Amino acid sequence: MLKYLPLLAYAFTYAPTLLASQGPNPKFLGLPICETRDRSHNDWSNNTHSTTTRDNSPFSDLPSSRNLVYKYDQVTLIPKLEPFRNGFYRSTCFQNLESLADDAQEELCIFINPTINHGQGMVIVTPTKLFELRLDSGIDLSDDPPHHGTVTVVDMPEKGGKGAVASRDLQTGDYIAMTRPVALLPSSDDLWETRLGRRIRRHAIDHLPLRTRAEIATYHGEGETEEEYLSSLVDMNVFGSDFGEGGSTLEFGALVLEPARLNHACRPNVVFYLEESTQMLHMRTSEPVAKGEELTINYRDYEVPRHERRQELQESYGFNCTCSHCQLSEELGELSDRRVAQISELRYQDFSDLTIDQIEEQINLCKMEKIPDCIAESSLVAAHIYNTHGQMDQVRRHTEVARELGILTSGLAWKHLEKAEKLLNLSTP
Repeated sequence: MLKYLPLLAYAFTYAPTLLASQGPNPKFLGLPICETRDRSHNDWSNNTHSTTTRDNSPFSDLPSSRNLVYKYDQVTLIPKLEPFRNGFYRSTCFQNLESLADDAQEELCIFINPTINHGQGMVIVTPTKLFELRLDSGIDLSDDPPHHGTVTVVDMPEKGGKGAVASRDLQTGDYIAMTRPVALLPSSDDLWETRLGRRIRRHAIDHLPLRTRAEIATYHGEGETEEEYLSSLVDMNVFGSDFGEGGSTLEFGALVLEPARLNHACRPNVVFYLEESTQMLHMRTSEPVAKGEELTINYRDYEVPRHERRQELQESYGFNCTCSHCQLSEELGELSDRRVAQISELRYQDFSDLTIDQIEEQINLCKMEKIPDCIAESSLVAAHIYNTHGQMDQVRRHTEVARELGILTSGLAWKHLEKAEKLLNLSTP
């Protein structure tokens, strides 16, 4: 029978320093520890069970955990795993008694599939009903995404860690990554700011295969304990996910490994989106990138003044942005801020009130500020305006730009795709 633990009791039953080899401890009631279902050695040789020393094992190439906060190679606390669906196993469950959201108060469970993602595995913390709903609705987590070989991770001490550079010359629209998260974790509830929530996050990460844990242990995070470090790492490195959309008020974050190596730039050269039906993260270049050039993404909203954006980055990620946009002179920086203010003002006007000159100015401002989704939406508005004037060549030209950039930034789920297709049909001779 599946075990679940009331949330308030969970703090006492999960002891992060308690290892199975230590035997009974009268001060703690350990999590359920049972033998997992029989599996072949090959299936499980890279999973949570692996506790062999690196010198005499297939994992001798892994980094030492001696100087790492997260001792990824010292995980021996194994809960009971029950077969679930689609290759996933259900582990420990607990009740979120502190959440104000009704759906968040039902039990949350840890689900693990140790073999997908090219062996990286995937762990999900979610209500069972929500996971069943997503599987029933056709979410596909099974196919291993292709490797594109366009990224090289390198040390960047000037940025406090690592970064990613192009491994070859890239053109606009080339793929940087197509990959799934190794962890899908709720991120919107106050629970995850508590000591208990941090322990749950750590316990979820502990379920992942050894190599995956080793990789995670080298990512940037803050904190002296494993729980503090891993929770901080999750907060700093996840991408927004719509895993709970349509079936829950919970918001989820997706921890995706290689893409998380991309550093921030206020005007980056890579755009990304996470596909709802597969939870696949797509990353593509938004401009040509030379071999060896750093690949960057934007961590924050494009359309805020430079000083506000830098302050948000400092508060949320702990770094002072030194990208080329932030290195602009005071005069050029103020000019950029004025353009951003103009963009915001025009974007929220009823497009039926805009003239052709105004929308062309809007497109030009978006291009100068290098904001792809702004160019896409403004181009689509321009197509509508030109359509009212019967200028069908301009309708087609602007719609093609909008469609191309819309798919680049949002995939086939781009919210304006249907409108763009209709305009293209209207403007086709």
